[in-house]
Amino acid sequence: MENPLVTAGLALVFFGIGSFFGQVGIIVAGLALVGIGLSSSESNGTSEDPSEKTNCPSCGARNDRENDLCHHCGTVLSEE
Repeated sequence: MENPLVTAGLALVFFGIGSFFGQVGIIVAGLALVGIGLSSSESNGTSEDPSEKTNCPSCGARNDRENDLCHHCGTVLSEE
């Protein structure tokens, strides 16, 4: 998962579920979390070329090269 807050939130949810069901529940929740992590890290069949992205000079967010504005902060992206 790209967002660490979502990952941390899922970890807390699974830990809470696992704690409710004891040690076996923690193991099952941990395995489920690993499975989610592995499935989200797999490519969806398209390989994205890193050269098609550029960093915003203000916030550092990754943007497609064809974007005129940063999708995160709205800064005008210079044409290089």
